[in-house]
Amino acid sequence: MTKTLYLHIGHFKTGTTALQALLSNNPEFLANHDLAYGAQRRHLGKHSIYAFALYKAAGVTRLMHGYDNPVAPETLWQELFAETRTSPSGRMIVSSEEFARLGNVPEAAERLKSIVTTYAQDLQIRVIAYLRPPASHLRSWYNQLVKMGVRVPDFNTAVTQVIEPVHYDYALALKPWAEIFGPEALILRSYDEASRHDDSLYRDFLSLFGVELPDDGVSLPLIDPNPRMDDSTLELVRMMQNAGIPKDVIDWTVIRSQKFNERQQEDAGAPAGDFAQVRSQAVAGLENLQALIPGAGPDLVGTLGADLPRPEPETDRQIWHMTGMLLNELHALRQRMTKENAGLHDRLHRLEQHLALDPRPKK
Repeated sequence: MTKTLYLHIGHFKTGTTALQALLSNNPEFLANHDLAYGAQRRHLGKHSIYAFALYKAAGVTRLMHGYDNPVAPETLWQELFAETRTSPSGRMIVSSEEFARLGNVPEAAERLKSIVTTYAQDLQIRVIAYLRPPASHLRSWYNQLVKMGVRVPDFNTAVTQVIEPVHYDYALALKPWAEIFGPEALILRSYDEASRHDDSLYRDFLSLFGVELPDDGVSLPLIDPNPRMDDSTLELVRMMQNAGIPKDVIDWTVIRSQKFNERQQEDAGAPAGDFAQVRSQAVAGLENLQALIPGAGPDLVGTLGADLPRPEPETDRQIWHMTGMLLNELHALRQRMTKENAGLHDRLHRLEQHLALDPRPKK
């Protein structure tokens, strides 16, 4: 029987970590459905070593997360092929979002093609990739970089100068996989906000193997294993990291920022309503103005209608929010310094009094 090896290549920020937790935590469930999740070379639930070895052999040093394993990619991939052949299950899965970078490194793609051609002719290999809309993906990946402590510039500069093209050029990301294994070997799925709810992502992934997610008997992550950083503190953290501020100070500032955000929400009261309704009512009011006051001519109504109500741009809102938070921090710092200065002044005053009353001669 021909064994099948499934390479789940991500993409980044498409629930890959959650799927890896599903696969790592349920070996018996998988085995009952003729599936296995690669056990060899698995680290933190994923198989990034197979990708990293290819990139290292191609001369890549950036964004390698300190990878320094000296084993050649040919050796590692032969181990993977052997594990697939000897597995009791007919279908083997390995997973790493680091595979998604292959399109950026043509030399690594050529190396993988040679390895597969030489050592895996007896295996059937399929490639699974989840893709999310590019705009959403870029925002999420930018958030991830800041969360990981990577020093990055502002979003626009990061997208155009720093972030690898495979994060928005999906043809580039998938081209080597289609060329190595054939377009028919690729299994593409979409990922969006709905995928994060009601176990939708788990159900969709298992359906690729003809498996249904049962109501019980499967261990699922209780919380998001790779949560997104709060957007309200994202830019604050990025600027502090780029300024070289120590991590413990950044963490402390983030906690205070979150408390500030909570107070702002409490002060705001009810959440904002539908601004479109306000705009529509303003338009209707102008249209009715002429009927109500015949002297209000079309020129007046047209002039007033040229500047209708509109919500504050999100970027402006975030800037003012951050300004308020920084002013709050400045006020807290001034209060602390005032308190400490008062204490030092009191101690100095008592010391001066003590010295003035000391009858011993001064040396």
